[in-house]
Amino acid sequence: MYFYVIIAVSIIIDQVTKIAVRMNLGIGDRAEILGFIQLARFENPGTSGNLLHGYARWISILALALVGIGFYLRSKGKFRKPIMQVGVALMIGGALGNTIDRLIYNQVTDFLYFSMQATMNFADISVYIGTIILVASQFTRESRQTSA
Repeated sequence: MYFYVIIAVSIIIDQVTKIAVRMNLGIGDRAEILGFIQLARFENPGTSGNLLHGYARWISILALALVGIGFYLRSKGKFRKPIMQVGVALMIGGALGNTIDRLIYNQVTDFLYFSMQATMNFADISVYIGTIILVASQFTRESRQTSA
């Protein structure tokens, strides 16, 4: 159950924040909140780092296929540990959050500004955190198996 809740919460946070940014910042506009969080609205028609510029719809198909693989592998018991399921759920939620943008707008709204090379959104953060959790869970599992 928590698997689907994590996916839903990831998508909701991502979409609500993107809507707020689209309503309050023009493309290229910048703002600061809480005195330290930098925002800058950019529309990205590609992937991370604006790779594959202009292929948003194709990227969506790939993302949906990977989401399907994630659900399939979970149904086959490949992610047994709860921490692995959290990681996969975050990755799926993030992938779906950006896919919604790509299908509706043919681009993704990025706004969490770290530098010109690193502007992202909460979907990206969900994918990154999910990936870190999934990789870390593999190392902990392997280290336990080798020490036994």
